[in-house]
Amino acid sequence: MITTNKFNEIKNKFNNYFKIKEKRPGIFQLFLPLYHSDGDMMDIFIQQSEKDPEKLIIMDSGLTLMRLSYYYDIDTPNKEKIFNKIINEFGINNDNDNLWIETTYTSLYPAIMQFAQTISKITNMRLFKREVIQNLFFEMLDEYIFTKLIKYKPQKKYYPIPTHEEYEVDYCFNSREKPIYLFGVNNASNARLATISCQKFISEKIPFQSVVVYESLDSIGKKDQARLMSAADKQFPSLMDFKETGIEYFERT
Repeated sequence: MITTNKFNEIKNKFNNYFKIKEKRPGIFQLFLPLYHSDGDMMDIFIQQSEKDPEKLIIMDSGLTLMRLSYYYDIDTPNKEKIFNKIINEFGINNDNDNLWIETTYTSLYPAIMQFAQTISKITNMRLFKREVIQNLFFEMLDEYIFTKLIKYKPQKKYYPIPTHEEYEVDYCFNSREKPIYLFGVNNASNARLATISCQKFISEKIPFQSVVVYESLDSIGKKDQARLMSAADKQFPSLMDFKETGIEYFERT
């Protein structure tokens, strides 16, 4: 059972700015000088481990992700990957949105600080630059291609016209009579480059099939969508859609 006299070291670490209060049977809230960027105190709870009475569970009771959801949704595979990367780096577990970490009384202070750092980083996900999210799209596309489509011998950064490197193909699948040129598109600039490249290859009478994989079709303007649609043979509106039906497309093409 958790007893308050075991928290004297924590009190000293926080210069006596410390309070513990039982919120539910066996679950205590820690009131510490650890704050979010808007000045609100972090929600940190503690309970005794059911498996080992010598260990403690530090947790947030799901309040970190609830707080984040007010202004930012983890609603794409890229955002999920960033979130999972954060909690894995800090050794935090996620049980139905309840973030938690196991520790002992002697390691309680560093564990609390580790947990607070995680909360801070997660609640600041909304501040991440769009480029960081976009870069993950290509990492995930690359990982999928070189695992699930490896038998089709993908070649990254392919130049169908060697003397014109401005017309670059993200991935070429050359193991067939009519190669597939695959373009990853996550912004208007990439959409336009893919359109121009496809049109150039067509004008040069290069035999190929063009495939476009969007990060999200909705993030591309209607005019760019229309231009690319007229130039490309096949489009996947999202990476998730490509993962679900891409193999089938390659098998029948």
